[in-house]
Formats: sequence, C-alpha cells, structure tokens
Amino acid sequence: MNVALISTDNDLWAFGARLISSVLKRAGHSTRLLLLGSESAEFPADALDDVRQLIGPSDLVGFSCFSRGARKARQIAAAIGSLAKPVVWGGLHASLNPAECAEAADIVCRGEGEETILELLESLEEGRSWETVRNLAYRKGETVVLNPVRPPISNLDTLPLPDFERTHEFHLSLGRVVKAPSDPRLAHSPRMQYIGSRGCALNCTYCCNRKLKDLYGGNGVYLRRMSPAKYVEHLATLHRRHFPNATDVFLLDEDFFLRTVEEIREFAGLYRTQVGLPFDCMVSPPRIADEKVRLLAEAGLWRISMGVESGSERTKKEVFERPVPNETVMRASRTIKQHPTVAPCYYFIIGNPYEDRQDLLDTLGLMTRLESPHYADIYNLVFFPGSVLFDRAVRDGLIAGTRDSGVELHFRAGLKYREHAWKQNNLYLNALLFLTEGKATSRRLGLLPRRAIPFLTRPAVIDFMDRQRTVCRIVIASKVLLLRTRARIGTVVKSLIKSPADAYNLPRYLKRKFT
Repeated sequence: MNVALISTDNDLWAFGARLISSVLKRAGHSTRLLLLGSESAEFPADALDDVRQLIGPSDLVGFSCFSRGARKARQIAAAIGSLAKPVVWGGLHASLNPAECAEAADIVCRGEGEETILELLESLEEGRSWETVRNLAYRKGETVVLNPVRPPISNLDTLPLPDFERTHEFHLSLGRVVKAPSDPRLAHSPRMQYIGSRGCALNCTYCCNRKLKDLYGGNGVYLRRMSPAKYVEHLATLHRRHFPNATDVFLLDEDFFLRTVEEIREFAGLYRTQVGLPFDCMVSPPRIADEKVRLLAEAGLWRISMGVESGSERTKKEVFERPVPNETVMRASRTIKQHPTVAPCYYFIIGNPYEDRQDLLDTLGLMTRLESPHYADIYNLVFFPGSVLFDRAVRDGLIAGTRDSGVELHFRAGLKYREHAWKQNNLYLNALLFLTEGKATSRRLGLLPRRAIPFLTRPAVIDFMDRQRTVCRIVIASKVLLLRTRARIGTVVKSLIKSPADAYNLPRYLKRKFT
C-alpha cells in the first residue's frame, strides 16, 4: 500500500515518522514523507494545496507530532477531508489525548506504532475490520473506543534505521511544500542526532513519560535500550551513508548513563573506532559516575547535559516529583569537574507558578555553588497536555485546558510570559534566573555578575522590582534578543570551527590557537 506520513513538528529529524516509514518499506509498502515543521501557528493555503496534491496517490495518511504540532495536524486533517483518505494519528500527543485526536482523525494510535501500523495495513489490504487492532482508538457514535495496548517492543535491535533516503521526502519551505534537497547539508544542521533507547527511569510530573508508563500499565518493560553494538552500527551507517559531513553527534537518550559500566565500555570502544565524532549526551545526576565519564571522554564525549530543573528541594519533591537532592547534584558536578575535556551543561526550569520566592532563591543559590566553568540552559515551563502537572494545573484552576497551557510555546525560546497570567508571578526572580543562561565562570552566571547577586536578591530589592514590571520586561526582552544574536553568531562560528567543543568554548580555542 501507499502511505503518506506527515510530521507537523518543527524538527526535520522526525524520528517517529522516519522509523514508521522504514518499518513500512521493510514490509513491502511504499511511503512518502511530508515534514512540515515551521514556527507559524497555521499553514498557508498554498501549502495545504500542496499537501492535498502530494497525498493524492496514497491509500492511507498518517500524522505524527508532539503537542505543539497538534493544532497544525488538525488543520491538515480538515483540509484533506474531502479526499476521503483514511487518516491515522499517532505520536506522543495522540497517545495521551486519544479522544481529542479522534475528533480529527479516523483512527488514533496509542503507544508505539511500528507493529500497529503493519497490522492495520494488513487488515485494510485484506478487507477485514481493523477495529480490534491493539493500540487503536476511534469514535463509534458518541463513544471513543480504546482498544487494549500491546506490550512495548522489547528488543530495540530489531528496529530498522530511520528512513533518511530522501527519495520521496518533502519539506515546508517559504510557504510551499517542496521536494527535500538531496544534500543533507541543505536541510539538516551538521550536528547528527540519534536515540538508542525508549523510556525514562524517572517519574517527573512535567514530562509525558509518567503517563506513558501508566498507559502500558506494567504490560511489558517500558525502559529499553539498544545493545551497544547495534547503537553504534546505526550511528556509523547514518554518518557514512546519510551525513558524511557531520561534525558531531547528539545522543538523545533520556539518560545515557543508565547503562552499566560494561555497556558504556563496549559502546565507547566501538564508537571510537567506527564513528569517531565528538558527541554529547543527556544524564540525570544520580547516574553520574567517574568511570563512566572517563570511558566516554576517551571515546569523544565533550559535553554532558544534566537535568537539575530546580534548586528547591520542595519543588523537586512536591511539584515535579523528582526528588534528587541538591547534594546529589553537587556530587555529580564535582565528578564532571575531574574531566576537564567534558563541558557540563545544566538544565533549569523557570516560569513555574507553583514556585514561590524562596524556591527561586534556592535555585539561584544552587547555581552559585555548582562547579565552574559550566553552562546553564533555561527552560520555560509548559503544561504539556497528558502530563500529570497539566492535570494538576487544571484541577487547581491555573489553566482551563490545552488552550492556555502554554503548549504553543517552544520551551527553549526564552521566558515567554505575556499571554499567560500563570507565568507572571515572581517575574523579577524568574528574569534573574533567565539571565543566568549561558556560561558560568568564577565571576558571572551568564549575564549575572556573581558579586551583584547578594544585592539583587535582598528582600527590599525584590519587593521594589516586583512593582517595576516594566524593568523586568525590558530585561527579559533584551536577554531574548541576545540569545537570538548568539545563535546567529554561533552558526557562523560553527561553520568556521569544526570541533563543537572549540566552538562552545571559543576563548579556550583562541588561546590554544594563538599561544
């Protein structure tokens, strides 16, 4: 059968749609990939016309997206309704919000879709009813039918490499849907990405992994990892066949250090000989161990990104349900410090209406104690539909639902607060934390001078600045502008300096280059 796969997320990697495409191709079906990411809230009319034309020969249309792409998925579903093509909607948003998605799509896939889509197509080909296929949801009259969920795929090594062939791939560009460039350098950044695991060991309320675990309800193993050999094989193939000009690799696993020392050792040895590019990965503080850092540093690890989220023990325990003590964070920071070729980057969440003044001061205090130099990435809280924290915010009356949850915001786009009243509490202290994004040295946290912090956090100063919201708004807008400028400069720097570690720490590179 011919299947059109559409991703409305602003991400050309689109691993969900690409992997489904590979699974279908392996089974003898043909696919067409439409990757329609953009920062716009809606598609222009010309783009919708292009979509209708491109999916014309297809027997089935599949959507995949996160919550931020759901509005545009609904727009496409409405635009192609006259074509009478069966539409199946999968991906994270559909898995956690099947009733909503069933209003726009004929069929909704909850959970992993690789086995489900094959069974669905087999039913359609043979003219049998698909209504009993596991993982599917659909409307029947006024009722939403939720079929039982099949166990998650136990052996990730059986999955093919995601489809990066680009033969039948189309992108949204300047308001039209056009053939994807055959040269990946024209579509993707030189930074190759991949993920070799599924699931997360933590149960954070702001993340959707918690609800996905509930969806499976103990039906199979939720947290799974590719074997080191298969992981490296996929990375090497991606680099050799599809991204020969890649400068580095970002491993997207939720916590790469969940692997044992033996797995890390095997991965490091294979990666060093078969791939050899600098790489970075994400970790959680409790998993940091000196031997793991050492082994991976020898294989090319140049940066560790670690979720801290808050310096408030209360917030982590009572709001995020991520009870990682600050001492554990500090211990991890000290361990990374012992490996000077590895740059630590710490993630923090701001714009959280459940935090009070003391919570924010605790976060700033933890930032000042972390070993330097380090880097901070500041995330803007979003109540993702389907998350535990979203449900709590609705119950508490902070939000009415999806429309005012902040789902339209990119969590890395700065402190976006104007459209959401629940983000405007403690605006001054959140602005201070926003200023810390970037490099921390012995003298500063981002743009915030360390010597100024005791004065800026005096109760009288906080009270005064809380009344001077115009000043806070100017500070936030200025920081957003600086981040955008930094991103543009960073693009130029990375084009001139191939090593990501050198581009990330330009002063160190220049000192080594000219002394």
